[in-house]
Amino acid sequence: MDKTDKNTIEELLPRYCEGLVTEEEHLQVEMWMGESEENRRMAKQIHALYLATDTVHIMTKVDTEKALTKVKSRMTGNRQRKTTWWEWAQRAAAVLFIPLLVTLMVQHWGGSEQELAQMMEVKTNPGMMTSLTLPDGTLVFLNSESTLSYPSRFDSDTRNVTLQGEAYFEVAKNPEKKFIVSTFHQSQIEVLGTHFNVEAYEKEERVSATLVEGKIGFIYSSDNSSKKVLMDPGQKLVYDTRDSKVQLYATSGESEIAWKEGKIIFRNTPLEEGLRMLEKRYNVEFIIKNDRLKGDSFTGTFTHQRLERILEYFKISSRIRWRYIDSADIKDEKSRIEIY
Repeated sequence: MDKTDKNTIEELLPRYCEGLVTEEEHLQVEMWMGESEENRRMAKQIHALYLATDTVHIMTKVDTEKALTKVKSRMTGNRQRKTTWWEWAQRAAAVLFIPLLVTLMVQHWGGSEQELAQMMEVKTNPGMMTSLTLPDGTLVFLNSESTLSYPSRFDSDTRNVTLQGEAYFEVAKNPEKKFIVSTFHQSQIEVLGTHFNVEAYEKEERVSATLVEGKIGFIYSSDNSSKKVLMDPGQKLVYDTRDSKVQLYATSGESEIAWKEGKIIFRNTPLEEGLRMLEKRYNVEFIIKNDRLKGDSFTGTFTHQRLERILEYFKISSRIRWRYIDSADIKDEKSRIEIY
C-alpha cells in the first residue's frame, strides 16, 4: 500500500473504532486489515486503546508526549504524518489519565495477541466521577477519589477487579464466570449478574455494600477464617474492619446510589454519614467539634447547590454552626470546615 493509502487508513481508523465510517470506508479498512497479520494486530491494538478512552469522561492532563511519540514512530516508521491521528491519540491519552496503559502498549507494540491482555487502571480526581464499560460489558460508575483495576480482557474462570473507593456496578450476566470485586480491606463481593454499590475507601475503617438487584455474597475474614454473607435486594451491609463485624440494614438504595446521578439524597441520614457524602462530592474535610451534633439526622435532596447553601440548610434545621479554617499545610488541596 502506498503512502497516500497509509495516511487514508490512519485517518479512518479512529472513526472505524467509533462506528462512524461509511460502508465503503468500512470495507476499505477491512481489506487493509486482511492484507497482513501486522495490519490486523495494529488495528486491534488501536481499538483496545479506543475502548479504554471511551470509558472515561474526565479530561486530565498527563505527561505522555514521549510515550505517544514512540507509538507514532512504531506505527509509521517515518516522521511525516497528518495531524488527524496524532491529535486523536493526544486526546485519548489525556482522557485516560492512565500513563501506565500507554506505556504498556508501547512496550508490547508489535507483539502477539496474548500480549494485548494488560492490567488497566482508572482513577477519579477528588470531587469528580466517571463511568466505564469493562471488557465483558459490565457498566461501572466510579465515585470521587476512587481507583478501579481490571484486565483488558477476562481470560480466567472468574472476572476479577480491584476497587479502592466507591463504585456502582451493573454486572453483565455470565453463569460461567463469577464477577468478583476485591477491596483493600481483605474483603470480596461475588456475583454472577446484578446491580450493587460498594464503598471501600482504603483510609476508612468500614466497607459497605448496597444491593439493588440480583444476589451477591459478601466475603470477609473473621476469627482467622473466611465467612460469607448472602444479600438480597433492598439490603445494605456494613463491615467494620476493626472488629470484623457485619451488620445488615433494610434500604431503598436511593440515598446510597444517588451520587452516580449527580445527586445527594439524605433520608434521615446521620450527620457524620451526611458529611462523608459531602466530603466526596465537594473535596473538603469536615471536623466535628461538638459531639452532641453527631446524633442529628437530616432529610433532603440536593443536585447542583453550592456546599455553603447545603450547610446553611443544616444550620437552619439543626442549629449547627460552621466555618472554614486555615490549614497549617499550604500544600493541602482540601478545604477544612469546622462543625461546632
